[in-house]
Amino acid sequence: MKKNIKVSIVLSSYNHEKYIKKAIDSALNQTFSDFELIIWDDASSDTSWQIISSYTDPRIRAFRNEKNLGGGNAKKAITEIAVGEYIAIHHSDDIWEPDKLEKQVAFLDANPEIGAVFSQAQIIDENGDP
Repeated sequence: MKKNIKVSIVLSSYNHEKYIKKAIDSALNQTFSDFELIIWDDASSDTSWQIISSYTDPRIRAFRNEKNLGGGNAKKAITEIAVGEYIAIHHSDDIWEPDKLEKQVAFLDANPEIGAVFSQAQIIDENGDP
């Protein structure tokens, strides 16, 4: 993994087998490609880890905790190993628009006095319908 990565996407998951593939795919399919994707499975008891570990993309660093730490502690652990200039928090039941990172990185680069950004969200049900 190269050390001069622009964005570290941090994604923690716990028992989200139904959603994790779409979440990972939406990160990997970004129009902005200078990122690492750090995935932390927080001791899921479903097939989340099997889905996560099936990915072979070199931008992914996947970890599995043996004991559930809870969402906040998992994100803290992930951000401590992130090497990107920026950190993007991704949730295992979220789907990103393909140009999300491109827009956010462009804005942050153009506005160095800004420390954080967020995006609009559309709430969808478990089938992906609004």
